[in-house]
Amino acid sequence: MRVVSTRRMYRRIETRCGGVLIIHGVAQRMVVRDLSLNGLKMEVPFPPPRGTLVAVQLWLPVGELVEIDQALVRWSDDRQCGVQIVSLSNGMDQRLARYIESHLARGDE
Repeated sequence: MRVVSTRRMYRRIETRCGGVLIIHGVAQRMVVRDLSLNGLKMEVPFPPPRGTLVAVQLWLPVGELVEIDQALVRWSDDRQCGVQIVSLSNGMDQRLARYIESHLARGDE
């Protein structure tokens, strides 16, 4: 029997960022609960099914907007879902990385 590793490539941080989840052009408010350079977990009133492509706009606690052009829903349940980032601009990627690095440097894990 083959063992599959589920070890994450990037460290996740706990956070509470407000934002918008956009599914097929329809926006709904959400709250991000954890965040990494390649994904996030969010609370959302109507989570999309696994495999759905979405866009995400989130406000970092430092007052900066991060726009994720495309993310793939990896899992969802009654009020939460997890997405893997597929596409975002280089500037947005750098903004997200700076926030996560500063969070980790402060020891806010």
